[in-house]
Amino acid sequence: MGKSILLITIGLSMIIGFIILKLNANSKEGLSVTVHQFEITQARLIANSGIETYLEKMRRNKTLSGDYLDRPLFGGSYDIHISGPDSNLIIRSVGNFDGVTHESIVNAKRTPLQLPPVYGSLFVSSTNLSLNFNGNMLIDGNDTKTDGSAGTGAPLPGIGVDSPNDSSFIINNLKSKITKDILGLGGAPSVRTVNDVVDWNEVTQNLIFGADLTLPAGTYTAPMEFGTTASPKITYITGDVTLSGKCDGDGIMIINGNVNMAGQFTYRGIIIVYGQSTIDTKIAGNGGIYGSTILVGSSVNIQATGNSSFYYSSQAIENAKNNLKSSRFSIISWWE
Repeated sequence: MGKSILLITIGLSMIIGFIILKLNANSKEGLSVTVHQFEITQARLIANSGIETYLEKMRRNKTLSGDYLDRPLFGGSYDIHISGPDSNLIIRSVGNFDGVTHESIVNAKRTPLQLPPVYGSLFVSSTNLSLNFNGNMLIDGNDTKTDGSAGTGAPLPGIGVDSPNDSSFIINNLKSKITKDILGLGGAPSVRTVNDVVDWNEVTQNLIFGADLTLPAGTYTAPMEFGTTASPKITYITGDVTLSGKCDGDGIMIINGNVNMAGQFTYRGIIIVYGQSTIDTKIAGNGGIYGSTILVGSSVNIQATGNSSFYYSSQAIENAKNNLKSSRFSIISWWE
């Protein structure tokens, strides 16, 4: 009887020992699986974060492409490969973590830049308008190329406004020598009311999001350049500005404040001057704007002297449309 009990006890001990050993083995195997799963997840996170990081870089650097290797992140690293035109961008990211890799590939396209509508050589949207035109300035809504020759586009008003009262106010307050120099649709003085339904705050904010140059308030003169014909730029000036001398530019310029154009400042494209309250616009010197100038504010005050010229130019606007890039992307596919 005693031997039977001993044998049973030894047998049970062996079975229990085997079970304990098996549980320990399963525990280690489970831990190994858990660690490996964490490594896979971390490599995936690094790869996807790399794509998001470089999409943000591409938002600011609109010509960014090529290979960017061994970028450290989250205790691992990633390699980025960017190729293709803006209409078919391929961004490939390989995340690495503790010997485990994960590849993600995104097909994206840069969305077209939305330009504001153009209502004339000069457009004013305001509930309180005041003006004083002197000198020999020219405001011409007939299509004009940037070299001063005639364009082939349909004419627009020399001055467009969003209220019949503003149109009457401008015509009634123009001096006779200025009246004949406001040209465009309908003949001189070409001042017309247009149907403006634009949310100008939304328009300006979308353009500011894609700005290539962001500059503080101040005075800018030669050799300052706000883009070229071959490489126009979206320029955002955050406050009151004086543009003087022979500085010039191409593209779209957004000014959040008052503006003083002096000297021989020349611009080819669209200038938007906007604000929540009063916009004071002073125009002097012998400069020229080819494209369209837009003034938006609850109160707009225009003081013009000198020999400045404002031309509607479909050529300048089309150049901006074709060459400026937005900072927004559409994701066509995301594979991993």
